[in-house]
Amino acid sequence: MKKARIVLSVLALCSILGGILAFKSGRRGLSNLFSTTSGNFTQNGASKWITYATYAPYRTFATDITQSTTIPPMSVYTLTTQVWTTIGGLPFFYTVVTGSRYPIALPIYDDEDQ
Repeated sequence: MKKARIVLSVLALCSILGGILAFKSGRRGLSNLFSTTSGNFTQNGASKWITYATYAPYRTFATDITQSTTIPPMSVYTLTTQVWTTIGGLPFFYTVVTGSRYPIALPIYDDEDQ
């Protein structure tokens, strides 16, 4: 019982520390960027054309000290949210971009297929 309590305490501390570090990186503006794409989704015999968010191959932080900035050929965004609609009478959840475009004046780095 004592070992289980220690293991659970360590897991709780690790998850709290991970949450704090994720919050700090978000506050520093370190994030992946998203772009929009569209597709036809079929469910239960019905289909719907949906514009949704996908990961763009760009980031707001460098992965190497020698990495130079780039200008992406498409609009990129930092914020996304989950929304839902019905397709064929059943709920369908997907991710959409929210907010305005990420400014090109700020540094954008290619993720270099990482």
